[in-house]
Amino acid sequence: MDFGIFNLMNRRDRAQKPAQMIAETVEQVQAAETAGFNIAWFTEHHFTNYSITPSPLLMVAHVAPQTLRIKLGTAVVLPALYAPARLLGEIAFADNLAEGRLIVGLGAGYQAYELQRFGITLDEARAVTDEWVELITTGVGSESVEYHGKYIDLPQTFFTTGPVQSPRPPIWIAGNSPDSQARAARGPYPFFASGFGQDTDSLVELRQQTEETWRAEGRDLSELHFGTLRYCLVTDDKDEALAFAENARYQVRLSRYLRQGQTTLADAWLPEVGFDGEMSPEDILQWNPIGDVETVAAHLVDEIARVGTNHIALYMTIGRTDHEVVMKSIRRFGDEVMPLIEKTVGPLGGVNVPKPLAAAQ
Repeated sequence: MDFGIFNLMNRRDRAQKPAQMIAETVEQVQAAETAGFNIAWFTEHHFTNYSITPSPLLMVAHVAPQTLRIKLGTAVVLPALYAPARLLGEIAFADNLAEGRLIVGLGAGYQAYELQRFGITLDEARAVTDEWVELITTGVGSESVEYHGKYIDLPQTFFTTGPVQSPRPPIWIAGNSPDSQARAARGPYPFFASGFGQDTDSLVELRQQTEETWRAEGRDLSELHFGTLRYCLVTDDKDEALAFAENARYQVRLSRYLRQGQTTLADAWLPEVGFDGEMSPEDILQWNPIGDVETVAAHLVDEIARVGTNHIALYMTIGRTDHEVVMKSIRRFGDEVMPLIEKTVGPLGGVNVPKPLAAAQ
């Protein structure tokens, strides 16, 4: 198994300038590469301060020449928002810019407000994403592409620039819903789910649900690549840890607010609204790898053992967490947390090794 750094790049207040956030993200990815992280993930969101990143492929292109080894993934590209010929070409070109380090994470999206402004509904996005996965799987890397589906109609189109990776960059599927699980199983493709700040028991339950979907789709569980997304900060300072957990709750609140299906908003700056049954910062602190080296390592060892995770992506920053606190945390993760994890579970390269997936590759 391995670790990734997840770059949501949400903007909690106006004092956080986008250019500075981008520069800090690059520094954090570089630090993660040095620390031994395997993948840096970049997201796609539009029109609000939930995230400043409208194009994960642009972030891949920006970060690629400033890194050497770390893989660069989209988590996710929302293909329903793109013209087919354009996205196929951009994926191949981005893999060249990344010198063969691109991973294409795909999802249907969940924010009705942003989808509507591209002329599509939530239901339509879910339906068309199934066709998109098929088109990207077969189309990227082909010189001649033609596709006629219910939603996508692409006449014969030629591409002279193919990806570095053969036959194309790996595809991952993100989401927590049964639809997303089934979409991943049909490949099969690695499946990437969010823990939403909850405890390891919740991840165990999500893994069990995914396994049920896998079986229903006629897949062998040995083909299940299961990735998760969690909050993480390495610090001996209890106030820093609690402040990070409070920033995590802020992100959960915004995500929850955007999942109500609304197609209008009062402002680009989202309200931070609490909800019944929400986690407190103390809950998030207790349930996530946040705290000193031993605490962080213990949480991750527990997940590796009980969930059987193949990849754990980590929010190493969220909200308005101080950049220097984040940089110190990333360095300590590589220098202190990873060795402590391996002391318990053995070398990470030999832990929870899944069966290679032909479709994903």
